Amino acid sequence: MCLLSSCRPKKDLTGNERRTVFILSIIFVAVFSGFIGIQNLQSTLNNEAGRGVISLSVVYAGFIISSFFAPSFIRVLTAKSCLILGFISHVAYAASNIYAVFWTILPASTFVGLTSGLIWTSQGMFISRCAISFSETQNTPMKDSFGKFHGIFFFGMAFPRLVGNLLSSVILMQGHYNETTTNASDLFTIKLCGADLCPKHTVTEEQFSLPDPLTVKILMTVFVTSSIIGLLLCIFFLPPLTTIVPLSQKGALRNMLSASCSCLRVNTEANLILLVPSALLLSFFESFLWIDISKAYISCPFGVKIVGFSMALQGLFSGISSVVLPALANLISRKYVISLIIIGIITSHVGLLVWTPTNDKLLHMLGFVSLHGILDGGFRTLIFTVVSYMYPDKTDGAFASVATWRAIGYTINIILAYYLCVRTRLYMMFALGALSMVTYVVLEIRLRMKKKISEIVIDEGSESNVDLRDSDQ
Repeated sequence: MCLLSSCRPKKDLTGNERRTVFILSIIFVAVFSGFIGIQNLQSTLNNEAGRGVISLSVVYAGFIISSFFAPSFIRVLTAKSCLILGFISHVAYAASNIYAVFWTILPASTFVGLTSGLIWTSQGMFISRCAISFSETQNTPMKDSFGKFHGIFFFGMAFPRLVGNLLSSVILMQGHYNETTTNASDLFTIKLCGADLCPKHTVTEEQFSLPDPLTVKILMTVFVTSSIIGLLLCIFFLPPLTTIVPLSQKGALRNMLSASCSCLRVNTEANLILLVPSALLLSFFESFLWIDISKAYISCPFGVKIVGFSMALQGLFSGISSVVLPALANLISRKYVISLIIIGIITSHVGLLVWTPTNDKLLHMLGFVSLHGILDGGFRTLIFTVVSYMYPDKTDGAFASVATWRAIGYTINIILAYYLCVRTRLYMMFALGALSMVTYVVLEIRLRMKKKISEIVIDEGSESNVDLRDSDQ
């Protein structure tokens, strides 16, 4: 189990909580502007032989493994060192896409996957420790501090989507595009956008307008540069988190095994099990954006040039909702906001089932992308807030567990995208949304009951102390 002394904030964060969160956010903006921009284009630019989708499946398969072992490595290497290692992998991944063939992109994807768990577990620990430190020094409710600091970070995470996707569209619009003629059969195939799109439809069949290779190389070089800037900012400006590292090799091994066991133990707790469907729903909802919406609902009817602008709009609304919805949750109760978000996700899936995008419905598509951003940003921030609230003294194991389940969701959805049509997977996400709604309601009931029991115990303890003082008198 995560040691209390290793999870509580140290003196090095006191008074610097906001500064640390802002620095961390800027670093993630620089690094993930490239990664998110590439990710949203993989299913289109690298559609040949399914290269883009396969590379993403490798990334998130590695994410599963690294998330499980993340607490172990963080305890030995420290959270900052793990972030540095992870950002090096993102530089390599962006560089591999300059010449994107299987023998370059797959090793880089593996490297990113095996370090992604370290990145996101370390990020969760940084934010949680800053929130705990701020709550203790400023004497504010801890759940409010969790919502505030996670909201700040995920508001910052909207900017990688803005920057990365805007760069994609601006640079790709400067390139030359392959224009092909269509015959009667091609015209029939062009209509197979939206929910009717299936993996068997190739780029030629869907008549995507693809940019010339030189333009793509220029875009990837820009992304490499952005990732390098983020790496340097992390090395020189991010303060380290104090951790306890055993001096002996035997002690280090024991500490790593203990950390891995803590991740397993957290996964056996009823509250986390009830949160798993929501974590899976979040990963399915997010990955559906850059696997299917970017391809079936944007590139197919409107062309690849529109992908970046659309994803940037989604990122803008995601960032706004990551601040607004947690603030709203503090006012009217978290359970109502999260429940409404899940209902919104289910409703959006129904809309995607019945709506067929055509090139004269650009505003409809932009409206849906904006809605996706609102639901995505708020849901992600509140899920992390719930995890911080449930496990303030087990941040490494808790965030590693949630990261593992999210990675599992990403991987499953990416693999399914390689075999199943969009419509089939929309039905599956609809069912997952319904399950998430039920389990989340049960989770909130359990948390409320636990809070009431704790309050009763505290009241009884106070009354017994008063009785003892009266008897002494």
